[in-house]
Amino acid sequence: KAPNTADEQRIVKGQSALSSQGRAVAKESNPPQWPSSVHVVEPDGKFEGDKQAFFDNIFTDGGKYSVNPWGEANTDGYGGFFNETGRDFDTKRVAVLLKPGEHKAKFNVGFYNSILGLGRRPEDCKLDAFEVLNGVGADGVQTGLSPGALNNFWRSVENLQTAQGRNIYYFVSQASPLRKVHVQGTLRLAGAVGGGIYDWGYASGGFTADSKVDAGVEFGGQQQFITRNSAIPPTEKYKHGAWSNVLVGCDGEYEVVPNQNLRATQVQTTERVAEKPYIVFEGNRYFLMVPQPELSKKGITWENYSSESSDKIQKIDFESVYVATEGVSTAAIINQKLADGKSVVFSPGIYKINEPIIVSNSNTVLLGLGMASVMPAEDAPYMDSLIFVKDGLEGVRISALLLEAGPAGTHSLLKWGTRKGAVSTNSGFMHDIFCRVGGDRDASLPEARTNNMVEINTDNVVGDNLWLWRADHEAPRNGSVKDSRNKVWNAMAVNGDNVIMYGLFAEHVLHDQVVWSGENGKTFFFQCELPYDVTQQNFGEPGYGGYVIGPHVQKHAVHGAGVYCFFADYDVHAKSGFKAPEDRTAITTENIFCVFLNGRGGINHVLNDRGPGVSGERTGAPNFL
Repeated sequence: KAPNTADEQRIVKGQSALSSQGRAVAKESNPPQWPSSVHVVEPDGKFEGDKQAFFDNIFTDGGKYSVNPWGEANTDGYGGFFNETGRDFDTKRVAVLLKPGEHKAKFNVGFYNSILGLGRRPEDCKLDAFEVLNGVGADGVQTGLSPGALNNFWRSVENLQTAQGRNIYYFVSQASPLRKVHVQGTLRLAGAVGGGIYDWGYASGGFTADSKVDAGVEFGGQQQFITRNSAIPPTEKYKHGAWSNVLVGCDGEYEVVPNQNLRATQVQTTERVAEKPYIVFEGNRYFLMVPQPELSKKGITWENYSSESSDKIQKIDFESVYVATEGVSTAAIINQKLADGKSVVFSPGIYKINEPIIVSNSNTVLLGLGMASVMPAEDAPYMDSLIFVKDGLEGVRISALLLEAGPAGTHSLLKWGTRKGAVSTNSGFMHDIFCRVGGDRDASLPEARTNNMVEINTDNVVGDNLWLWRADHEAPRNGSVKDSRNKVWNAMAVNGDNVIMYGLFAEHVLHDQVVWSGENGKTFFFQCELPYDVTQQNFGEPGYGGYVIGPHVQKHAVHGAGVYCFFADYDVHAKSGFKAPEDRTAITTENIFCVFLNGRGGINHVLNDRGPGVSGERTGAPNFL
């Protein structure tokens, strides 16, 4: 909601205010002192030097990594690969902030890189192109369908417009969102590996929102993909894809191909959403822009943000925004800034904390840049959570953070409230929240652990692109995680009512992946891979699965959802991918399915004891309920 009290108005405008303890609160500097992990880039004409060389050096990190394209751009045969071997658990984080104007260069988006425009609308920041090509195998080259884009995680592009007629190649999987982007060509989301448009490399799913694409979207070999509130012209189509495509509130239609394994789920409007907060640069000052909630949203609504007097967006002067810096900003410092009524922007880095970060005021924004990470310090005690949102708040935004478990353990990585109930339907929104348990440490180090990754107890919370991942491989040799190492029981536990998820990815935890106990929950797109390294005794026999609706729930809906199995180490037969109370007419499913990817065993049924099972007899093909 917009600020109402005089004190709230002063905070928004960056004027001095009083804290909840009655003491004066100092203003933050505007412009802020950005650390070296943030590159603020002047438009052409003001930028000094070779911008393409500057961008290339950011991607290669001084020559460590390389881009290896083949074919001619804007042709069907264009492809190639990024050699980023060893970078997937890197500790370096980078954000590139483009000032409004022209930027005639291409940005290759590497691991833990984010490129963001600083205008109100995408057309304010014009970039020739951004690109992500396929990844590489253990031998350092891309020679077949695997890995394709399977491991292209943890990067993002937001709030910019690409060159007229330029096709964009963005071959990614989870935790690589596109937001508020105008592509003035075709957007291709999976890449050629054999010289032809239909020789797609593997890709395991992704997320696009609030974007416009002038020449259609090609999903290629993407297993699953969610597109929310985006637009293509009536003459173009969303097309291709492997198993499941979910379009929510989009302008444009999916092109169905005969004999295609894929099912498209098209939901005409987005029931309740607020777009992700973003940063603008105007008059030599920075502002945090917070879009307000929208109901029954259809297509893009950039026009809501263009007017200075619009009540559709809140504009917060950076004098009321604390810019956190890795190695400087402790949890205690951040908590004091939050208690003072400020929002916090986490500059790129890894924030190792010894106490939880606590959101204690309504209308607070936590916004990460460059895949900013929050994790326990090595000497941290057990914590109930890394980030905790107090009860009774409204208008909270938590966006673009990577939350990681540590060896001392936590109950949750993100915990929203302690009980049901809410002061309004606008409790808050999560955008691009990525959780990780393990992967950054091999078996010689203490294992990471948490009971669950995200716990939602408050009513009316909305999630918009969450990837909750217990790592299946680990540094430094990219070896497989074995024997239930890095313990986490559930990816998400939902106890609040009226909670909505748009784009929920949950993988590899050791018990049920998602447990939903609140009433009137809704999920639009669910992608889940069961753990590789469990046994029949500790996973199959207890009946654990992918998406579990609690036994007392009366009303729930899930649209476009898949559960896969790859029991790599032991012969495991999961009872079902989905579990729900039977004979509840208000519990509905649409286009839910299971897939056997590889390995041993299988999944006996799709939902409870219904739907055909999957096993090695039918590999890589979905069985729908």
